Amino acid sequence: MSLRSKSFLDRLVAEWPAKALSLAAAILLFLFHNYSTLSERFINVPLQAVFANGFTAGQPIPRRVRVSVRGKEKNLATFSEGDIEAIADFTPFTKKGTYRVPIQIKRKGGVEDSNIMEFRVEPIELVVFIEEKVQKRVEVSPRFKGSLLSGYELVQYYVTPSLILVEGPQSRLERLYSIPTEEIDLTGKKENFNLEVRILKNDPLLTFPNGDMVEFRGFVQETTILKTFESVSIVVLDLRSDLRLSHSLPKGTIRVQGAQNILDSMGGDQVRLIVDGKGITHPGIYTLPVRIDTPSGLMVLRFEPTSVTLKVEQVE
Repeated sequence: MSLRSKSFLDRLVAEWPAKALSLAAAILLFLFHNYSTLSERFINVPLQAVFANGFTAGQPIPRRVRVSVRGKEKNLATFSEGDIEAIADFTPFTKKGTYRVPIQIKRKGGVEDSNIMEFRVEPIELVVFIEEKVQKRVEVSPRFKGSLLSGYELVQYYVTPSLILVEGPQSRLERLYSIPTEEIDLTGKKENFNLEVRILKNDPLLTFPNGDMVEFRGFVQETTILKTFESVSIVVLDLRSDLRLSHSLPKGTIRVQGAQNILDSMGGDQVRLIVDGKGITHPGIYTLPVRIDTPSGLMVLRFEPTSVTLKVEQVE
């Protein structure tokens, strides 16, 4: 080796620790400068938890996670939550239990972007109790709000289908025997009606494989009530003008059934008991049947008396 070459090597390795530290410091300064010029942005990303076939979460899980994205300002300006996805993969677990997995952030489509420097997710992992996923048919229970028009009532209804298929964690379905609908508004109705109504999903862990809509058919009619009229007058009709009763007639009672709207508006003077006096031709004592006189649309259940004794005398 020549003296010249040896001199170059000696100078190169001379004080090498100091030179190495200087080089490392320069690299760190370069990286720090680049890092300090990057911007940071926070976005909320939907969280997708995936499970092995036949298993599902036995508890509610977060729907979104917070992700910080660090990169150049111009690249962050066009970056959106739709460009990435957050995944918690529980597919390796095929037994009931509590498991912990990291939350992975991936670019959609598998495309990496060198301009995006860093992703950080909060929380960094997800702890979930998983159990078997089962199906069960449960009864649909309609819920109502509001009131029918006054004097009308819902006398019958049908829900089709009356049983709906529900899917979810085994522990939830074991305790589930019926499931409600969204509220059905009865306000002001006075006729039969049909409508589609959605099943109320008040448990986020439950799904409806065959859909969550049912058909409701309601049958409405006027409310029927019973009413008793007391102290009803007994009237003798078509009695000859030269004859008259020698005494006052007793009062009667009538019990009827009919539409509430009609009966509520009726007074006692609109019902009466009548006796046909057409066959009385001379003074004397007569026992005659009593019949009723009421507005149409009412069903008479009972009335008293059914007959009455009349004492008839000549008019002087």
